Amino acid sequence: MSCVLYDSIQVLSASTIVLLSAVFLMLIHPVIVSPAFASFANAGGPAAAALGSRFVRNELLSSAWTGFFAGCLHTLSGPDHLAALAPLSIGRTRMESAAVGALWGCGHDAGQLIFGLLFLLLKDRLHIEVIRTLGTRVVGFTLLVIGAMGIKEASEVHSAFALENGEGIDTPVIGKKKKVGFATFATGIVHGLQPDALLIILPALALPSRLAGAAFLGMFLVGTVMAMGSYTVFIGSCSQALKDRIPRITEKLTWASSLIAIGLGLAIIISQFLGFSLY
Repeated sequence: MSCVLYDSIQVLSASTIVLLSAVFLMLIHPVIVSPAFASFANAGGPAAAALGSRFVRNELLSSAWTGFFAGCLHTLSGPDHLAALAPLSIGRTRMESAAVGALWGCGHDAGQLIFGLLFLLLKDRLHIEVIRTLGTRVVGFTLLVIGAMGIKEASEVHSAFALENGEGIDTPVIGKKKKVGFATFATGIVHGLQPDALLIILPALALPSRLAGAAFLGMFLVGTVMAMGSYTVFIGSCSQALKDRIPRITEKLTWASSLIAIGLGLAIIISQFLGFSLY
């Protein structure tokens, strides 16, 4: 019963994003065009050409905005995304937090594009369920690693704090700054290599023109990066604002977010072996 329930929730989440994208597109621009439009454009001269140009422009804009909002919604509706980025963002400045979110978002986009292209090229050979199972376990494992790294960094902050307060040696020790680099990008790729990447490929293929599909796809990727950057800036800014008011708040928040990441990672992995999926 629980297996069916969790599968239903997962399908519902993916279906909601597709449905909202479709509804938004239909509201701001109708996809179905009158069959008389082509003959009207050919026979109407400059006026018809101007109307056709406006139609194409509106089509591109509507597709782009739909892709942008779908990208934001898809990114911020994933608990694994939020749990993975929180430990990486706490204690950073706004610029550093933005860099973390943007780099992770670019990796996520790259992973989705890789999976989408592989699906289009090898769709008859791919076993989606096997890929979903393996991908979900890898995501759970990366959450465990991120959580463990966060706890390690929080422990280093505590050691530095103790030393600065004379609980060891007299020389203050400054904790190492968390680096923003390829590891963040690679983590984003892992989270992007999931079957839900089809959410950006299939709507793009279903749009009435290649330009509209490209606009949807491009702005979906932009929406992902911007949403992740905004989320990490929010987390980093909050931790910085509380830093001077609450002693060792960075350490406490890092511990909390790391434990959440580890808990979610364990839940994802264990659920796979119990026959249902939380992801």
